[in-house]
Amino acid sequence: MRLHAQPLTAKAFAPFGSLAAFDAAGGRAVNQDRGRRIPGIADLAHDAAATRPVLDVYHLNPSPLPFTLACFERHVLSSQVFIPIRCARLLLAVAPNLADGQPDIARAQAFMADDSAIIHYNAGVWHSPLIALDGPASLSMLMWEAGDARDCAEVVPPMTIEIVYDEMKTD
Repeated sequence: MRLHAQPLTAKAFAPFGSLAAFDAAGGRAVNQDRGRRIPGIADLAHDAAATRPVLDVYHLNPSPLPFTLACFERHVLSSQVFIPIRCARLLLAVAPNLADGQPDIARAQAFMADDSAIIHYNAGVWHSPLIALDGPASLSMLMWEAGDARDCAEVVPPMTIEIVYDEMKTD
């Protein structure tokens, strides 16, 4: 199976989560007008069972395109946010849920994000681990955990999934 990554937009990503971006022109004045507070993610959510907030830093080695996807994962108890610290482009894939809760691989989508994208996955959304392109990446990650197996479920796709990106073709 081949997925063609498309540019990451709020509209295309809406079924899976929400986006924010670093935009120095937006927001409101803070700190006696010495800075700007840029609106971020307003719909963070977690189940009452996930009582421990987690703020970690991910360091990712770059991968080449095309990329062969090894797994989808999800976090049923918590939404998850990735905030770029230092990166170039990021590649990600998402899949809607089937009626049995498994990922609908046939309807999977891939997206290309730039270094300004703050990515928020809704709780329970199947997604690939983030894939750094063009160089190493560092991101902070926020979610809540319960400290058991419900924190992360992984599924290996039943077929090979190759993700490609053609800047002229974005279907």
